[in-house]
Amino acid sequence: MSDEERVVSWLEENYKGLLIGLFLGLSLLYGYKFFLSNQNTYQLNLSRQYDVAINDYNSGDSKSIIEFSKNHITKNPDNIYTILSSLYSAKSMYTDNNYEQAHFYLDHIINNSSDNEITMLAKYRKAKILFDENKFNEAHKLLGDNPQNYQHAELKGDLYYIQNNYSKALDFYNIVLESTITPNERKNFIQKINLIK
Repeated sequence: MSDEERVVSWLEENYKGLLIGLFLGLSLLYGYKFFLSNQNTYQLNLSRQYDVAINDYNSGDSKSIIEFSKNHITKNPDNIYTILSSLYSAKSMYTDNNYEQAHFYLDHIINNSSDNEITMLAKYRKAKILFDENKFNEAHKLLGDNPQNYQHAELKGDLYYIQNNYSKALDFYNIVLESTITPNERKNFIQKINLIK
């Protein structure tokens, strides 16, 4: 039997398997493209809804951004638009002196955001609210013993200062001075330190 005859014989025996494999391969490829297209369309729609809510917020109406957050916290808890809208919602709640709801939105961010910068910002804002509520121990716990940025170190220093623990306050203010800050900020921290000494 020649090589051509073997190839023809093999194709006759296996053509069904080849066709099924080709069909499955193409189905997977186009199914994946369809899935990606749907995800992109969904994300685009979320982006548009978020933009409308932000425009309303910037015009003085916070209802849209709060409603957007409420709708997407359960549906899309880790989506960037849900996370960002929760930041705005927390700010709005804080402005309205509704600290409980502000905590709710900030906790959502802390627990669901994959972006470290946004998580640190949410922790900072929550710690400031706890500071305003005189819940100093909770604020300390939230910020931890090793602040992740100079704002956290500053707030830790302020917490210790208000609790009359001046040596700890100085330690954290010195951490701030070791950070990259503007000359004006440096001047303000030196003044804070001089008040303690």
